[in-house]
Amino acid sequence: MKKIFLILGLFITFHSVCAQEIKQEFKHPFFYQRLTDTYDDSVYVLTPSTKSFSLPIPDYYTEVKCTILNNQENFIKLLCNDCTDINCDKHEERINTFEILPYNEKTQNYYIKHKVFHKNDSTPIRENLLWLDNLMSIHPYQ
Repeated sequence: MKKIFLILGLFITFHSVCAQEIKQEFKHPFFYQRLTDTYDDSVYVLTPSTKSFSLPIPDYYTEVKCTILNNQENFIKLLCNDCTDINCDKHEERINTFEILPYNEKTQNYYIKHKVFHKNDSTPIRENLLWLDNLMSIHPYQ
């Protein structure tokens, strides 16, 4: 009898873990858009399991693994294995937050505030403003 409960428990645990991995999606479609940095024109592309980054330098493109820590309608928090140098030779787990700001009437655009933190620190080591580069297929939420 104990073996049956053990097998049943393992099956339920395994099934719930697999179901969580399959169903991970951002709650807001803006986070799937191409995001361009307002400062240096670098580009970010996010998925629930990766963060891709490119600089306006030929052939510079980096993709790092991420895990969703917080997934809300206008805010996501990812734990990413970020590059610590320009060559991406060294990696460090860092917290990346992305927050959709209210629609900007002046520029007629949506912006996303991106902050990067060391894993166990609340002071940002980087903060930048991204704009949604590809809104053709998206209808903004009102």
